[in-house]
Amino acid sequence: MTVQILILVASLVFLGFSANYLVNASIRIARKWHVSEMFIGLTIVALGTSAPEIAVSAFAALEGKGDLSIGNVIGSNIFNLGFILGLVAIISPQIISKKMVYRDGLVLLSATLMALFFMWDLKIVLWEGIMLLAALVSYLSFLWIKKDVEINQEDAAATGTWKDYLIFIVSLLVLVKSSEFTVSSATYIAEYFKISAWAIGATIVAAGTSLPELATSIIATLKKKFGLSIGNVIGSDIFNTFGVIGISSVIAPIALEAKTFIFGFADSIFSVILLVATIILLLVFMRSGWKISRREGIIIFLIALFRMAFEVYVGKM
Repeated sequence: MTVQILILVASLVFLGFSANYLVNASIRIARKWHVSEMFIGLTIVALGTSAPEIAVSAFAALEGKGDLSIGNVIGSNIFNLGFILGLVAIISPQIISKKMVYRDGLVLLSATLMALFFMWDLKIVLWEGIMLLAALVSYLSFLWIKKDVEINQEDAAATGTWKDYLIFIVSLLVLVKSSEFTVSSATYIAEYFKISAWAIGATIVAAGTSLPELATSIIATLKKKFGLSIGNVIGSDIFNTFGVIGISSVIAPIALEAKTFIFGFADSIFSVILLVATIILLLVFMRSGWKISRREGIIIFLIALFRMAFEVYVGKM
């Protein structure tokens, strides 16, 4: 058991470091396309920081572990919106643009509701995965067409070189391999402690795969790049919902197991319902004064903390 815990910790560390290098290389390469800070946060950085979730969930789907695959996505979204967004708001109040609320925030809410609808029968099949991926492509296409914010000269000068392409490839290979170890060790630990795979995916694995988002958003906040900080979190959650669940269910149909029922809902369904409520609360905070204050950051941070404890408790029922 000790060996499996060490493997999980080491795998998560490799996940975080490899994804961090992947993100930095992606940003420099993306500068060649002369796109905006917000666009990069919502797309390139979001995709890069979602790479651990993509890798972990894809391997879990291949091994027929649907609860771990989807639990990782939902848990990562909760971690991003609660712990990360709450923490960066505590560090510095986050300035919010109208586009972030009325466009990207509503897309995230719609994506989560769409996933909830597909999960209602405790499975996600091929055609549903294809629809999720089609929605992601449509969203990215729209962002590409509307990339109307200029970047500053300092950022424009930081374009990619051949080294960044090499770093990108090596980081991706390390990320994929460490994800394979993460899935196997997390599954073993869940079975040993008799905790559901969903709970493990929604807590330990979700927190580990969200390390790149955490590092990116904190650094962006310290540099007062709120478009990148918030865009990274919102964009990553959109990628997770549309892209990760979509890719996983296209690789192999996902079947969810209801270990327990809460207010008549399967535990996994109830988790997504709570996620929807969290997103609505967050949108209200974002719309109020067009910022997320420190007080609001503390509230969503505490909600996420309670939410994670709740997942573990339910997982042991």
